[in-house]
Amino acid sequence: MITKMGLAFQGVWVGLYLLSYGNALIPSLSSRKTRAQVAVSVVGNVDDATQARSAFGTKTYWDEVYEGRGDFPADEYSWYYGWDTLKPYVTSHVPKSAKILLPGVGNDPVLLDLVKAGYRFLTAQDYSSYAIDRQKDLLSYEDTQATIQVQLSIGDVRKLPQDWNGAYDAVLEKGLLDAVYLSGDGNLEQAVESLTRVLRPGGILISVSGVVPEDLRRIAFGAGWEWLRDGGADLQAGCFVFRKTI
Repeated sequence: MITKMGLAFQGVWVGLYLLSYGNALIPSLSSRKTRAQVAVSVVGNVDDATQARSAFGTKTYWDEVYEGRGDFPADEYSWYYGWDTLKPYVTSHVPKSAKILLPGVGNDPVLLDLVKAGYRFLTAQDYSSYAIDRQKDLLSYEDTQATIQVQLSIGDVRKLPQDWNGAYDAVLEKGLLDAVYLSGDGNLEQAVESLTRVLRPGGILISVSGVVPEDLRRIAFGAGWEWLRDGGADLQAGCFVFRKTI
């Protein structure tokens, strides 16, 4: 199962929040189509490789991938499958007006796909600064006419900011929970708890996953969740759709 992870803007404003030590404001950065303002705050250590079940569960591995020294293309890579497969599940459950969080976005072009599809309020998060650099690059190549609000955030999905509580209408993750599960015991449960906290009641969580054991998924998305789609029978990684009921 683990090997499945390897198979698998005129008008865009990017607010980039780096989760590191200290507080500071760094001068604005510029690119061809985007403007980024960078604020720095603290979350702490997000990686304990000694507990990981696999290299796929370590920050070092993903930093190397997104820096261009890993096993996959650094510029962009659609984890598991692309927008054409994912689009029906997103558009049928998530309206264009929704505030969407994409945790563990990596270098997946799904953020850009959402922008092109007309979604306007997007937050893409990853614990690798190199992944966020890749997302900035992807956004810089797209010229859209609509005003899009995109926030890029670096931090630990297990410890999402408290001021995000109940702020999102939808969460879309592709392979994040797989990597978190592989990072060690208890981390998946912490990540789901954190994502539950930032999702509003009635909000939608879409998970593309091929590694998390079925029994653990049933526990993590048990009380407080309605299963709208069970992706367990999908040929590739499953696309699971949940609604938060509390």
